[in-house]
Amino acid sequence: MLNKFYDWVVHKPYLAILISLVLVAGLGYGIKDFKMNNNSRAFFGDENPDLERLLDLEVKYGARDIVLFIVHPKDNNIFKPQTLALLEELTDRSWEMPKAIRVASLTNFQHTEVDGDDLFTDYLIEDALKLDALAVNRIRRIALDEPALVHAVISEKGHVAVVGVTVVQDENKKSSPMIAEWSRNLRDEFREKYPDTEFMLTGTVIFSDAMGAATKEGIETFFPLAMGAAILCLIVFMRSVLAMVFTMTIVVLSVIAAMGFSTTLGIVFLPITSYAPVIILTLGVADCVHILVSFQQEMRRNGSNKKPAIIESLRINFQPIFLTSITTGIGFACLNASESPPFRDLGNVVVIGVLAAWFLSIVMMPAFLSIFPAPKFPEGDAWSQRKMASFSEFVIRRKKSLFWGVGGVVFGTAAFLPMNEFNDVWVEYFDDSYDVRIANEFLAKEMTGLHRIQFSLPATDDGGVSEPEYLSKLNEFKEWAEAQPEVVYALTFSDVTKRLNRNMNGGDEAFYTVPDNRALAAQYLLMYEMSLPFGLGLDDQMTMDKNESNFHIILSRTSSDGVLQFSKKAGRWVEQHMPEYMQAKATGLDVLFSQLTRRNVISMLGGTLSAFVMISVMIVVSLRSWRYGLMSLLPNIMPAAMAFGLWGLTMGNVGVSVSIVACLTIGIVVDDTVHFLSKYVRAKREQNLSTEDAVRYAFSTVGVALVSTSVVLVANFAVISFSGFYPSSNMGTLTSITIILALVVDLLFFAPFLLLLDAQKRNKITTGAGSKGSLEPRIMPASVEMDQV
Repeated sequence: MLNKFYDWVVHKPYLAILISLVLVAGLGYGIKDFKMNNNSRAFFGDENPDLERLLDLEVKYGARDIVLFIVHPKDNNIFKPQTLALLEELTDRSWEMPKAIRVASLTNFQHTEVDGDDLFTDYLIEDALKLDALAVNRIRRIALDEPALVHAVISEKGHVAVVGVTVVQDENKKSSPMIAEWSRNLRDEFREKYPDTEFMLTGTVIFSDAMGAATKEGIETFFPLAMGAAILCLIVFMRSVLAMVFTMTIVVLSVIAAMGFSTTLGIVFLPITSYAPVIILTLGVADCVHILVSFQQEMRRNGSNKKPAIIESLRINFQPIFLTSITTGIGFACLNASESPPFRDLGNVVVIGVLAAWFLSIVMMPAFLSIFPAPKFPEGDAWSQRKMASFSEFVIRRKKSLFWGVGGVVFGTAAFLPMNEFNDVWVEYFDDSYDVRIANEFLAKEMTGLHRIQFSLPATDDGGVSEPEYLSKLNEFKEWAEAQPEVVYALTFSDVTKRLNRNMNGGDEAFYTVPDNRALAAQYLLMYEMSLPFGLGLDDQMTMDKNESNFHIILSRTSSDGVLQFSKKAGRWVEQHMPEYMQAKATGLDVLFSQLTRRNVISMLGGTLSAFVMISVMIVVSLRSWRYGLMSLLPNIMPAAMAFGLWGLTMGNVGVSVSIVACLTIGIVVDDTVHFLSKYVRAKREQNLSTEDAVRYAFSTVGVALVSTSVVLVANFAVISFSGFYPSSNMGTLTSITIILALVVDLLFFAPFLLLLDAQKRNKITTGAGSKGSLEPRIMPASVEMDQV
């Protein structure tokens, strides 16, 4: 059956290419509908219970996004007429932002005063340039004594202020790029107008826009860089421009097919998913290189007779390439165990690309080789073969020392695995090449925390937020929260009622407490709400029916595990001290990302185990040998164990992207094992070679290809490691390390392992088969079917 396919693809190459192009066109047609998603909530599946809680909170208080303008005068003093006027101007201009529904700043804070029985509410600052020193000092005193302002819109020292703009977007955050661009233009305008003041931008809108920029970076920048790296590696190793052109044509078509069909299936691309083309390109190159190297070796032995060389290259490589494509596909398919949809999508896109690359490499590559003049492989390639032969002799001579030495290094390195800790802080996803990261670092250092935890606390009935018991419990919760060392400040509705109660009692500080009468508290609240201008209401603090309020806790800089531990601690306090009707659980993006990291590690352990079992079964069935299947387990486990050990020793933080690497790489690193083992088994079964000679055969047939493909893989994943989006760069870095270690383990540990374990089961050596001069791969009769291997 396979012989007929080999003959068909060689003798009907134009038809083979036509069928391939039609298939690619059909799969790739969907690329016209390619979409990107800027929404950070896309990291969570619809079934995520924490996401459901956050969405429920947004239904009650509004699904809103924020743009924060950070204002930092170089003299470190906000409280000057000129700077206050600047804030006043920026506040007014911010209302012009597209989709804006609320602007909060120091200048438009609703300060309340009482005249007799009348409650007056007005902006804290108006006509700032007309303020004298006495008025400025009064404003400073009010602002720095007001809990609702300090750490929220003004720093404790009074040297940094923010103007916060609340916007409403659709579910997919499609307006983020437009809003972010408008905000940057306004920031740049103020930078030019006020050179003595520093302006920065952050907020969820700016973060979402940075996500979109990172997605574009993956496709528009790193995919071309990966192509350049692949081209360079191919020219260096294959020493043939024509071979490089054949290979790049196939991998680009594979990427088009995968991206198009993925889009048809409804996959929307995020920063992580955008690196699928780089991964597909890399894996597709590996398939092509194995076919080309075998073709090169056969051509060197048989001169200009290229069709038998093509057929023999296909015959030798069909099974291992098919097997490695399936095992790689299994590894990436098991990313569907991830808790995070973008990583599932990454796995599915790569699976499609890997299968497309397999099909095109065994159909189009032989067709190209049949139609075009055979690529000229210079004599330098024979040099690499000789070096590989010398290397195989070194491995055979030093098998015991290599086995025990490399094994000791592996287990010594893996011992550092426990040093890894769960940590995935979403506000730190970008490096300093993104303005949002610089702004966040400044804000965290100079003014406030970046981690927000929220509780939606129910009252007994409509209007129940004015109940004295309810307000007292809110106040107790705030006092407890602000007594915790990791808390910067807490914001609750009870602060509003306390301020109103004080003002309605002549500003007496003794009345800065919650009213002891529900009707009185409700009356104060009604008077206050009626005096508030448009866009400055309390709808972000309480529900419309006033039967629930939103409690905010802002944490200082901490790890994702720190966020998780505090949210649990706060939840326990609520459970123990709040009445039954006020029970609630913590929510917020920080809580979601912290939970996601831990859950993803657990789910990916299951995914990795599933991939490992399925891949091992595939190897056993393919080689028809339990013994060799079990022997292949070690070189498939060891690279990831070593890589995570080194990661624990040097980095130590395991986020969502790092947690998928073991599952992602097992399908890649097994390729080296499969190719080496399949050639080794072929030599023993077809050529009846001894263990040592079978190892020599494996090194001579596949050694150069293994090194070449590993270099290409490392180069392209290393390209990803330069991303400014840390989940992508961490994944690229750790994957590169794993692939390097996989090559080392296969050549310096697995080969000695085979030599030592098969030493007692040597095959009888046929006359002359044991001499080194006869160990170059021989062309076997075309009638030998692949199932004989």
